Amino acid sequence: MLVFVATKYAAEIVADKLRKAGLSAEPWHSQLNPGKRTQVLLDFKAERLRVVVATEAAVRGLALPTLSVLVNYDLPRSALDYGHCLDRVAPGGLVLSFVSADTQAHFSLIEKRQGLALPRDNVAGFEPLVNASVAVDCGVSAIEPLSGGIKGKRPNKKDKLRAATARES
Repeated sequence: MLVFVATKYAAEIVADKLRKAGLSAEPWHSQLNPGKRTQVLLDFKAERLRVVVATEAAVRGLALPTLSVLVNYDLPRSALDYGHCLDRVAPGGLVLSFVSADTQAHFSLIEKRQGLALPRDNVAGFEPLVNASVAVDCGVSAIEPLSGGIKGKRPNKKDKLRAATARES
């Protein structure tokens, strides 16, 4: 199983939690020395390691055998990277992506750009909750759903300039 996370820190934390749960898991990210990265991949290919928790840097760069399970613990920022994730999974394999209320819009964008319509399952006790916060003053005054670092959802410089110009008019 390959688990994708957004940060090196998350790779370390998730791998540690999986080890504590009894699974053989190791992180794979750019802060590991080349020898350690190579050893993790060799152990994974030899099936001495069941789970590799990797950052998005691994999406394109790893030469791995075809996977039976791939988990997107954090959604890839790019829809293109999501497609690369799908290419790693064997026919009949499982791709599991965790989607929260905050990342729902980003996941819909990924589906649109990849031409996909993926089924969703709600897990009891983990239902997405609508989260809200006051938007940054850039011409939006209403309460909007949090967008965090979701690509395409935060106002960019041009949006802020347009909003400022509209206020001055």
